[in-house]
Amino acid sequence: MQIKLNNSEIYQQRAEKLEYAKLRIDEIKSKVNGLEKELLEIKKLDSLLIQKRDIKNNRRDTIYKVDEVLFLGELMFQRFPNSMLYTWEEAKEYAQHLQIASYTGWRLPTVEELEKLLTKYSAKNSKGENLFIVQEFLEVLPKDGCFWTSSEENDLYAWVVDFDKGYDYWRRKTLKYYTLYVRKTN
Repeated sequence: MQIKLNNSEIYQQRAEKLEYAKLRIDEIKSKVNGLEKELLEIKKLDSLLIQKRDIKNNRRDTIYKVDEVLFLGELMFQRFPNSMLYTWEEAKEYAQHLQIASYTGWRLPTVEELEKLLTKYSAKNSKGENLFIVQEFLEVLPKDGCFWTSSEENDLYAWVVDFDKGYDYWRRKTLKYYTLYVRKTN
């Protein structure tokens, strides 16, 4: 038994089916968008897990890279060192106004804190330079890898860590070196 429909009834049914299909498509799109957001959140968490690694040379601290900050134990390091050279006083002054990844309270690290980035053996970066620094800084370190610390030897001298040579020593505070700022995580 076949039902005969006139053109207006056909158009009416077509419009209803089309409207229903559009509603279903919108529902599906909404679900897909929600799932895509969940996947992005999972990918962000995955990237944190992938970027996490134990430091070689039997150190117990773990490094996490997140945006412009590198976490090492209870410390946050500036991930990309300043390319400008500063005297010791200028370096301390610059830290007072520094904001990285919406964090304030940055300072020059102590010699012991900066030594945490030193390695026993040098590694070669893509420019062919050998540096004694953890892999996370290997490609972003300036050519002369000598950095100020907050540790003073006396009124005229402060300690620097030299990632180019792989050790620390003190230098006159009026000389200009690079800076790599640090802050506590809490």
